[in-house]
Amino acid sequence: MDPSQPSSTEEHALATIRELAARFEKYAEETDQGGPSNPRLRENIRLLADAGFYGAGIAAQYGGLALPEEARIACTMIIAAACGVTAFTQQQLHSGGGFVGGSRSDDLKQELLPQFASGKILCGVAFSHLRRPGPPMVRAQKVEGGYRVEGEAPWVTGWSMLDSFVLGAAEESGQLLYFYVPIPPAKDALQPSEPLRLAAMNSSDTVRVAIRDLFVQDRCLLYSFEADSMRRSDYCRITGHSWLPLGCAMGSVEYLRSLAQSGNRPALRPTADKLASEIESLKAEAFYWNASRADEPEYKPRALAARTGAIKVALRAAGASIAATGGRAHLLDHPAQRRLREAGFYSTLGLTPDVQSALLETYTHA
Repeated sequence: MDPSQPSSTEEHALATIRELAARFEKYAEETDQGGPSNPRLRENIRLLADAGFYGAGIAAQYGGLALPEEARIACTMIIAAACGVTAFTQQQLHSGGGFVGGSRSDDLKQELLPQFASGKILCGVAFSHLRRPGPPMVRAQKVEGGYRVEGEAPWVTGWSMLDSFVLGAAEESGQLLYFYVPIPPAKDALQPSEPLRLAAMNSSDTVRVAIRDLFVQDRCLLYSFEADSMRRSDYCRITGHSWLPLGCAMGSVEYLRSLAQSGNRPALRPTADKLASEIESLKAEAFYWNASRADEPEYKPRALAARTGAIKVALRAAGASIAATGGRAHLLDHPAQRRLREAGFYSTLGLTPDVQSALLETYTHA
């Protein structure tokens, strides 16, 4: 088989995602405005789970689809073009499988990965707080048979849908620990807030979780890293958050094209085509300047340019959609308005100091 050609598994996965995305887009405004725990988002997440999409990056030996990275990126962008809150929430649920899949515990892999791949277990993540300066927000102490964990995880997405989550904590020594936490047996130690009121992704059921006297067994420790490990990981993954904004930009381009056709406005086509060309160029750059090139001299400036470019093109494409629509775009349930909010949200997703500085620098240019 020609390695440059997609496999039948890839073709089937992409066809399935396109079919599901068409459904997601049809109800995107309802999903976006439905509020936390709304049935539309739950249905979308369940459809993705039943299609095996949470096994996209899981090895075939564990029942996953084992899709190559390019195919996974394509799927993410297709979903993001259709419905931002579905794309963001599913991305958070995908992360749990990646953490367990790369862990040191073969027993946990054998136990959990087939259930992730089949959608029987939905696993979220809570570790962004490890980037925050100052005293650790979540602390872990070694005790007999495991760890005692205390603190507050300020951002956990999809809470009411989760069966488990990966929790980051810091030891007194500064070591960063990542635990797999099944929620039902730990519920007395986990106190979720009311869903956070968000300007974008408000339906994502994102909460703060207070953690009081949580015991985690030794077997559920996935990783133990040096304190500086997150900085290095973030440095190597500068372009890793490019796909959601690029997908959002794709959605705006398709909207402009639909306006051009349905409204007999051919002048919109060159705008859409130029934005589409820029999206493809940025996608290629972001894919090329990935973690495997992190030690090359050009890596940092090129990766930052691709990442900030993805954010800016999402904002510009959404702005073009607003301008092309006119006053109706100010309605809260208009797709152009939704994508503008989504693009703004993506400008802070995984926002490290390097990315923030580079992005702010671009705003000083004409």
